[in-house]
This record gives sequence, C-alpha cells and structure tokens, in this order.
Amino acid sequence: MNTIYKRCKILFLLVAFVIAGMSVLAGTFIVKGNEYVIKSANRHLYSGGVLISGGRVLDRNGVTLSSIHDGERIYSDYSSYRRSTLHLVGDQYGFIANGVQTTWASELIGYNLITGVFNAGENGGNDLRLTVDADVNAAALSALDGRKGCVGVYNYKTGALLCDVSAPTYDVYDKPSNSDIEDDATGRYTGLYLNKLFAGQYVPGSVFKTVTAVCAIENIPDVFSRTFRCEGEWTAADGKAIICNDEHGYVTFEEAFNQSCNVAFAQLAIELGANRLQKTADKLGLNAGFRTDRIMTAKGSVDLSGASVSDLGWAGFGQYTDIVNPAAIMTMMGAIANGGVAVKPYFVDSVSSPSGANVYSASTSELGTYMSPQTASLMDGILRSTVTDYYGESKFEGLRVCAKSGTAEVGGGLEPHAWFAGYSQREDFPYAFVVVVENGGSGYNTAGSVASEVLDALYYALDR
Repeated sequence: MNTIYKRCKILFLLVAFVIAGMSVLAGTFIVKGNEYVIKSANRHLYSGGVLISGGRVLDRNGVTLSSIHDGERIYSDYSSYRRSTLHLVGDQYGFIANGVQTTWASELIGYNLITGVFNAGENGGNDLRLTVDADVNAAALSALDGRKGCVGVYNYKTGALLCDVSAPTYDVYDKPSNSDIEDDATGRYTGLYLNKLFAGQYVPGSVFKTVTAVCAIENIPDVFSRTFRCEGEWTAADGKAIICNDEHGYVTFEEAFNQSCNVAFAQLAIELGANRLQKTADKLGLNAGFRTDRIMTAKGSVDLSGASVSDLGWAGFGQYTDIVNPAAIMTMMGAIANGGVAVKPYFVDSVSSPSGANVYSASTSELGTYMSPQTASLMDGILRSTVTDYYGESKFEGLRVCAKSGTAEVGGGLEPHAWFAGYSQREDFPYAFVVVVENGGSGYNTAGSVASEVLDALYYALDR
C-alpha cells in the first residue's frame, strides 16, 4: 500500500511540474509572443532580414509613407518625403532602430493571440497613422539645406508632434554603403541613424538663459527692477573673466534676456547659487529623459555640483558642462506656453485594422508641472518681448512667436551650434518648436531662419 501511495505521489508531482511548465510557457507566449513573432528570422514576415509584411504607415493627412506591394515594402514616390520622415518611419532593414516599422512592428503586422500573423500578408496588417505632416517635414529638411541638426514642432496642448526631422539622413532607395559610413573621415555621416530630436545631446548656449530666468523669477523677488552693467567682460570673484557677445551698457533683467547678455546672466547664476539653479534645471526636465511611443529620449547633463564661481557664471548662460536634449527644450517651451504644464510629445496617432476598426488611439498625457502659472506668464512676456523688441517679427509675421536663440560654443575650432526655440501664442496655432543646426553659427540668423520656414509651412499645411 505504501508503495502505491509513493508512486501516486511521484506521479502527482510530475503532473504538477508539467502543468506548471505549461503555464509558464503559455504565460510567456501571451506576454512575449509578439516579440518572438516579429523577429527577423520569421520567414512569414521577413525575407533576408527585410520586412515584407504588414500594413501602411501614413502621415496625419493619410499620405502613404510606407506600404506593401507584391511582397515588397515600398515607400513614398517623393524622395523629400522618404528622406525627411526616415527617422520616424524607419527603413526596411532596421538600421533606424527607433523607427515605427521596428518599434511598432507588432501592430503594423497585425499580430494578435487569436489569429497570430494570419492577416499580415498583402493588403493585410494594420495601418499606423502618424501625427507628422509629410509636407512640413519636407520643408524642414529643405530649410536645413544639407546641414546637420534637427527640427521639432509639437502641439503643446495635445502633445501631437507635427514635425520631426533629423539630419544627416538618406533615401531608403539609395542608402550609403556600410563601408562608406564606417570609413567616413569627414563627419558627413555622423549620427546618420539617430533621431536627433529625441536622441541628440548638445551644448545649449543661450537658450539655457530661459532656465536661469525661471530660477531668477522664482527666487529673486525684485529681479525685474534690477539693473546690470555690461562692458563686454566681467571678472567673477575667483578672478576669472566672463565674456559677453557685446557691450550692452546698462540693462534691466528683461533687456538682458532680450539682448542675451552673458554678463547679466552670469551674475544672476552666481547669486542664485548652484543648488537653486540645479533644482530648476531638474524641475524643467533637462536631466531626465522621458518615454514616448516606445522611444526613451536622451537625458541631459546639467551638473553644477563641482562648479567654481566662474564656472557657475558660464553655466548660467548654457556653457560650462551644460548638455541638453532638443525634445526637452521643446517641451520646456511648451510648458511656458501652457501655463507651466508640460505635455508629453507623441507621434503615433492611431492604429486601425484592414476593416477600419480602431486598434489604438493616442491620448494626451502630462510630463508634470514645470513652473507656476505666474512664472509661466512672466516668462511668456519676456520671450515675447525678445521677438518684438530685439529679433523683430519680420520672420514670423502674424504668428505671435515667443522665442530664445542660442549660439553654443563647442570648442575645437568649430563653429557654434545654432539654436532657436519657442512657441506661438495664438490659440489657433498652439505649437512649440526647437531647431538645432550643428556648427551653424548664429542662433537667430541660422536656426531662426529655419524655424521661420518650418512655421510658415505648418501654417500653410493647416490652412489648406
């Protein structure tokens, strides 16, 4: 009897182990089945590592950017669309790791637990509609005119990204060879596979004065009544010089921001101290990346812990060791426009099945409250006066643009990076933007001109 009991016990244990193993296997299949299915070794979906299945990728207006025809993934007929949307759409080989053809491959193919990839063939799969406008992207790439950098524009109320262009880029039908890229000594292909709006990390230059201005407004009660004297150079308490871009004479806080006076903002940064300025940079999201549509943005690096007095002065206008991400600057500007609340950018608007049924719809989400409504209102005023009283409105006629430029010194005998970031105050045009032109020189003249062309193209695109 004991022998039968022991044998039954062993049998029950074996059955329990089998059931447990099958449960784990089933659970893994449910949780990670889509990851296994979309691997490039799956010959139902890929041929020679090239994706040959799935639905279409569309822009916000329904323009087809990528689709399947005769078992082959094809792209727009227009090279300008193919090149300007490359880093969002991705390529058929997966070199653009964060393109939606890779990060949203499961949805594009139409995988689900019930039917698997049964509907993934010709005319199958799901359609992905993006928020970007192909014409605006093409205009942004044209405005960069062969220069490296990035352009981003998004709706600071909803989060929808209307423009995301990164350069250098290439045509998916005419990709540079791997050897050309690897052996390039000119820097022509540096960052070729990166979406620089989300993955870029740059010295910010004077766009960082926006951070110092926010900190000053929140911590120096009489800052708007202060007067600063700029003679083109000022010596900090540690005996080291702070160099300005001009001799501004006597300027108020707002005039110092308008005219981008380094001396005034160095003095403000030193008065505020490293701890306060560090906390403000952190609160404005410059040191923390965020996840959007399965992409994690690059973190910035604003670290003032070891800064000397003069280092802190240089950091106050975006030099020293300051590094920021363009998308973080864009969302910071959007937060100012939105009363202090930062809205997360997104670029996948919706996913629909071949029958037209909705599979996924984007929704607005917040990154957090970056500043009080009062601070946002005061910053709105000085960003607006920077355009009206200093830059002039000729490049942005009728758009009520608020903005700050940056000319970021990068050393090594190279031209500075050119920045221009801001937003429109118009209720019917609620868009924040950022432009970075690598080694482009003057922030306003170079990056500001790019922003002007892109905003004009967007205004036209929305009005048509």
